[in-house]
Formats: sequence, structure tokens, C-alpha cells
Amino acid sequence: MIKDIIKNTEKAVREAGKCFFTVLGDEKSIISKGFANYVTDTDFAVQKLMMEELKEIMPESNFISEELDQYSVKWDKPTWVLDPVDGTTNYMYQYRHSAISLALFVDGSPSMGIVYNPYLDEMFTAFKGEGAFLNGERIAVSGNKKLEDCLIGFGTTPYDRSKAGLTFDITEKVFLRCRDVRRSGSAALDISYVACGRLDGFYEMNLQIWDYAAGMVILKEAGGICSRWNGDEINPANPGSILGSNGLVHKELVSIIGDIP
Repeated sequence: MIKDIIKNTEKAVREAGKCFFTVLGDEKSIISKGFANYVTDTDFAVQKLMMEELKEIMPESNFISEELDQYSVKWDKPTWVLDPVDGTTNYMYQYRHSAISLALFVDGSPSMGIVYNPYLDEMFTAFKGEGAFLNGERIAVSGNKKLEDCLIGFGTTPYDRSKAGLTFDITEKVFLRCRDVRRSGSAALDISYVACGRLDGFYEMNLQIWDYAAGMVILKEAGGICSRWNGDEINPANPGSILGSNGLVHKELVSIIGDIP
């Protein structure tokens, strides 16, 4: 049964990814939810398709999505957590670094994660206890033990410019101790990149559950660690800071950025 759920969910996500190739129309197809925070027709198209498909796959389930007007975090049933377009600004500019991010929570615990980049046809998947995969091939975090050998990704929380100073102050400290830093605009992909060794770590000050839930499952199953900036365990019901790494440089990263809970 579990294998069927995974197989059918992957198929649904891949089908929804076709929506990314819909050409954005006039400005009416882009809605501002706040400063540097947008939703497009594609977000709604992916969300609608996924809600329909997931109800077929698992009728007795709850659904949380970034673009739903109303939702509540309840773990009384298996719960899907969706970001229909993670990296919406990238999508608007045809930057081609965006993804569908989908997680399944069972008894309040993240149990399955899928992050799919339709542009590269790359699907990161993981199920708790079964390992992590990229297009069916098992993946693992890097073996870099020293921060000076690491490539670190970060996010800027662009919706809240009041955090810019602190974010870039911390990033300067990280940059001076690592090989280099990257800022891509998609937390789900960045966390997945840590899982497959393309990055050694990733951090962002304030993310919602749909931003990181799927990536967190994938990263943990690939042998990495995901925590709050201060090293505390993540409560998925609450937004907050995210620090993901290969595990080998986690303590060093916490020592640099860990003053923020």
C-alpha cells in the first residue's frame, strides 16, 4: 500500500509540473500578497490539481497549502503539506529554479517528502526509514568535515526586509569561513541540494512549514541534519529559522548563527 501511495503521488507531482511551462499572461495572472511575495495562476493550477489527485490517493487526509485562504494544522489524520511553486519570483522571471514541494505528515511527524524541479526533470524523494533518492537513484550528503571546504546556501527572507541586516551580517561571517555561499531563491531545492551533496549546508531565518517540510524529510533520509539555528529540534507547526547540513559541519554552523532561535 505504501509503495502504491508513493508511486501514485510521484506521478501526480510530475503531472502537476507540466503547469510550470504555461506561459505567464498579463499582470492579472500575478497577485501580490505583500512586499516581494507573489502568487501566480500556476500556483493555483498546481494546488487544484494536487488537491484533486491526493484526495484520490488518500481520501481520509488533511491538506495544508501555501495558497489556501484557510487551513489549520491538525495531525488527527495523515496531512499533506504543499508549496505549489517554491521559488515563485524565480518562476515569474523564468529563472528556472523553482519546484513543487510536497510532504506527508503521519501522526504529526513528516514521513514522506517530494521536491520536483520540472525544468530539470529532477525529482527528489524520501520516505521515512527508506532513504532518499534523486530520480530513483539513492543520494547522500557530502563528506566534507571542515567548513572551509563547504559550499553553503542561504535565504534572505525577502518578505521581511527588517531582517536583511542580520541576515547579511551572519552571511558575511559564514562566507569568511567557508569556500563560498549561494542564494538561489528556493528553500526546498536548496535543502534537497544539501541532501545530494551539491551544497553542504543551508540556512534561512524565517520559513513556513510548506517551505521546508519535504526537504527536511529528504535531507534526514540522506544522512543530514535539520534544526533551528540554535540547534533545537524543529516543531513543524511553527514557522521559524532553518539550518540544514551534512551533519559534519552542523555544530560549527550553529556556533556562527545560533543566537537566533
